[in-house]
Amino acid sequence: MLNKEYSFATTNDLQEITNLFKNTIQNVALKDYSAQEITSWSEGAKNTDNWLKRIDTHYFLLVKIEDVLVGMGSLDSNGYLDVIYVHHDYQGHGIASDLLRRMEEKAKSDGHRFITSDVSITAKPFFLHKGYTLVKPQLVLCRGVVLRNYHVQKQLV
Repeated sequence: MLNKEYSFATTNDLQEITNLFKNTIQNVALKDYSAQEITSWSEGAKNTDNWLKRIDTHYFLLVKIEDVLVGMGSLDSNGYLDVIYVHHDYQGHGIASDLLRRMEEKAKSDGHRFITSDVSITAKPFFLHKGYTLVKPQLVLCRGVVLRNYHVQKQLV
């Protein structure tokens, strides 16, 4: 069993957060997205203002194992799950499931009846397995490249 440590993200974590974002996309989404799509999507790591805003305004949890950032999730004040990423070497260890459970609990405790997200082709089966319903497929413009993703939601009971 992995010894996971949870903490809230701070600005000191910015470099680790953006590295995890970029590396996860480049190593996990390869089977579902083209090289051009991967490059465009992972370039979002460079938007430090956006990441700092998330850290400042979201319920933003980090998961570390032996001081290595292996997972992260953020929820905004509207019950929107903005990010959930798990290091490619730690896929299948329950990290995403635990982060998702914590995000859902937070959304529920904040009084939201639903939690929503926009999820990748790669993440879609995970979310459907966790009780999310597909609201609609989407084509999203990302730094000049069109990416397919899915708007999903789950009723919180």
